[in-house]
Amino acid sequence: MFVAICFIIKYTFISRDTFNGIIERYIGNLPMSKQEKALINLNFLNKIKEVLLDPKNNTISNKNTHSWIKKKFKLKEITPGDYRVIVVANNNPVLAVENMYEVLCRTHAEITQHSGQ
Repeated sequence: MFVAICFIIKYTFISRDTFNGIIERYIGNLPMSKQEKALINLNFLNKIKEVLLDPKNNTISNKNTHSWIKKKFKLKEITPGDYRVIVVANNNPVLAVENMYEVLCRTHAEITQHSGQ
């Protein structure tokens, strides 16, 4: 039997509202043409995955976005039928903007916990 346990962690490093404000200002200051691609959200990440799973289907996105996706990303199969989107340039998985806050705070906590060793 599998039991899922969720922990709610309160971070004091930076509040979620502050983080979201920084992200919104960053995106808002970019030209409109670059806003969707600057920080990948979950919807766009799913679109990237769709294009890579069905590269001949040109109805998923426009021609330029379709080409950009195929040039910049690849899929890595984690388990049969479950894929992770990988950045071609550095072989790192894509981190969706919706998950950045948790990763930032978790990493900060890990670094500060081990800093004197």
